[in-house]
Amino acid sequence: MKQDFLLNTMADIDDTYIREAAQAPRKRKLPWKILVAAALIPLLTITAYAADVLNIRTLVSGMTHYTSSQFSDMDKVMDKAGFEMDVKERFNNGFAFEKAYVEDTRGLDENDREVLKYREVQVNYRNADGVRICLFAHPDIEELTDSESPVAQTAQIGGVTVSYHLDHYKFVPPDYQLSEAEKQWQEIPGNYISYGSEAVKDTDVAFLCWQKDGIRYSFMDSGTKVTPQTLFTMAKELMQG
Repeated sequence: MKQDFLLNTMADIDDTYIREAAQAPRKRKLPWKILVAAALIPLLTITAYAADVLNIRTLVSGMTHYTSSQFSDMDKVMDKAGFEMDVKERFNNGFAFEKAYVEDTRGLDENDREVLKYREVQVNYRNADGVRICLFAHPDIEELTDSESPVAQTAQIGGVTVSYHLDHYKFVPPDYQLSEAEKQWQEIPGNYISYGSEAVKDTDVAFLCWQKDGIRYSFMDSGTKVTPQTLFTMAKELMQG
């Protein structure tokens, strides 16, 4: 598998996939083709209110409402999403708009009944070397909060706190037996075992996260192909318009 398989897969997901709620964030047993979606879950956790009152146990992706490979359609993207967001067609470092998606995320209770639903926008950017960075945005809602995923770096940009997370994934086949060392490794915050790949593969996934004007944003870099400073600079450009 190519190192950028995670990001390539995200662009192809149309069917419903299940993302674990953060009550058990360190063990993922998901089909290989949806692992990239699971990679997003360490960034959020269900609040006590959502878990106890709404009984949310699982986050699930739902319908894809709109896709476009034309930046001129971003007004339609935001209309479908139901919120305005910061977005750019091109960054100074050469990353340029590639495609945008609007998808549902649904919260299900223990009986698979829908008790929460919101829409999320994904915007893919690619540079001349073929490296892809994904930008995700969705409303900041009271049922979700920041997780305990370790923060490697932070910065203040225009009064907004921006945090850089670096998570480590070991993708393994469905019948893979973990060694004692691997069991201990996955207990370290930021380390995750994902079941369902064709072969054992280690991948680092970087996220840059912030909240602005009621919207949660995150850049995702699978394979850590760019530096943290590159992502911080892109976030600054995005906020400045």
